[in-house]
Amino acid sequence: MKVTTVRFGTDLWRLLEAEAESVGVSVSQYIREAALARAAAAAAARGQAPYELLAGALRDVMRDERDPVRRARAEGVLGGLARLTADETRSEAAAVRAESRQARSARRRLRREAGSLLEEQPPKKPRPARRSTAT
Repeated sequence: MKVTTVRFGTDLWRLLEAEAESVGVSVSQYIREAALARAAAAAAARGQAPYELLAGALRDVMRDERDPVRRARAEGVLGGLARLTADETRSEAAAVRAESRQARSARRRLRREAGSLLEEQPPKKPRPARRSTAT
């Protein structure tokens, strides 16, 4: 895990301490989770699925966790994230299959239309042969 220093004003620090205490975590854990939530929201706003980002960050955070209840909760969250990722992958695959069916249908329709256009055209008259102008 990367270690860094962040400076907070007194009022903000008091707020962070109170909020962290209310959910039963350290201020550093609270700040890590807030940063993760912000990064996940930014990824989602760009249209990226934040599930893998969240899962990786949760694994890092929980690596040193000793409390079995918190570890079990984290495992539950990781399972939920895996299901969300799988659901999204299935949804994307279904969309690709639907696009493929649509493309095949359009291809068949265009072939039929092209065939009927060819049948409607009158036969071409043969061109007269050109005379050679050899001297």
